[in-house]
Amino acid sequence: MIRSMTGFGQASRTDGDMTVSVELKSVNHRFKEVHARLPRPLLYFEDTLKKIILRHVQRGRIELFVTIEGGKLASRSLQIDWSLLDEYMKAAKDLENRYHISGIQHANDLLQLEQAVQVEESASRNKQLEDLLKEVCEEAVLELCLMRDKEGKTLQKDCELRLSELEAFTEEIEVFAPDVVNQYKERLSQRIKEWTQDAIDESRLVTEVAIFADRCDITEEITRLRSHFQQFQQILTQGGAAGRKLDFLVQELNREVNTIGSKANHHHLTKLVVEMKSAIEKIKEQVQNIE
Repeated sequence: MIRSMTGFGQASRTDGDMTVSVELKSVNHRFKEVHARLPRPLLYFEDTLKKIILRHVQRGRIELFVTIEGGKLASRSLQIDWSLLDEYMKAAKDLENRYHISGIQHANDLLQLEQAVQVEESASRNKQLEDLLKEVCEEAVLELCLMRDKEGKTLQKDCELRLSELEAFTEEIEVFAPDVVNQYKERLSQRIKEWTQDAIDESRLVTEVAIFADRCDITEEITRLRSHFQQFQQILTQGGAAGRKLDFLVQELNREVNTIGSKANHHHLTKLVVEMKSAIEKIKEQVQNIE
């Protein structure tokens, strides 16, 4: 099954007074990577959550958002720099003596001194929270994958539609290509008659037409196009992480069509080439979203 790299998944669960919520958003990317946003006390658990997500994802950029409500994530303690406070108190007494004032050193005032009094936060391991978080993350990533699978089906249908268009254009080009040589032969013959007063050198005419036919021959390009069409369809059918393979084939399709365009010597062939390039560009846009 073809899978898109775009999707969204979320899950939430409550255990006692603690509620854990996980949101996942994914977009297309050359590789696979997870960018996590967790509460600071849970940063130590980031790698564990990433491993859960990457088990289900082959390509794409995943954004992970974790919110915790209720549960105690960290313990806090008050850290006091007593020696610095002693300096503050000494300075306060000096002010009292120098300026004959009093009432400066209230305890509450001293606790507001950020450099001397700080609140330190230390993460505390909570196995109940960790287990719950892993379960919720698993649920969210499965929902994400479900949405990516659904989107992948849409991408596959569109690619198959464009592929059918390309096959039809290729058939038309193959049927029309011999007419280009015949029309060239008629135009060349007519001009020679005009220039030589109906005296035509048949051998020279045949040689010129043969050279033109060889220069404009697109048999190899048609054969390679059909081979690419077949491979493209097989990869779509097999599914899996097919994005890079399909992207390579799109480049090859574009290369062959460009070659046909450079050999085309007729406005109708040129028109068909333009239509094919337009269809290939649409396939390319879709393939860039395939995992």
